[in-house]
Amino acid sequence: MAAVFAALAIVLAYDSYVLATRGQVAEGVVLARTDAPYWAGKGSDGPRITVRFTTKDGHQVEDWTGEFVDDPPVGRGDPIRVVYDRDYPSMFQDVRWGSDYLGTAFFGGGAVVSAAFGLWEFRPDRTARHRSQGRSPRAHTRSHD
Repeated sequence: MAAVFAALAIVLAYDSYVLATRGQVAEGVVLARTDAPYWAGKGSDGPRITVRFTTKDGHQVEDWTGEFVDDPPVGRGDPIRVVYDRDYPSMFQDVRWGSDYLGTAFFGGGAVVSAAFGLWEFRPDRTARHRSQGRSPRAHTRSHD
């Protein structure tokens, strides 16, 4: 579990790092907005916008993102400035979003807690003590007279 949390933290940190260091800015337009369904919890499936923009080398990109500032509310036809990865333009966000390391901190913390729990649970002195107290699988197979 710790490895999964660590991998997610690394991916999120990498995305933020790439946009901060080699991101390109482009002018775009919001094509559509999808709000979270009524059954989705806050933050689970929040609003997303579909954006079209043209990269500096002339390629047109049309994709969605949930990483945008919604103040004032963003809607269809609104202009938007995005920052995108020049090597993978589908990775983009609203320039006002900034570097978001909250997800990285959450999953990184989950990795640390999971690893600590695993090390605590499976420490050698604990497993040796259980074996000496007869808690091994063989201890439960006694025959009754």
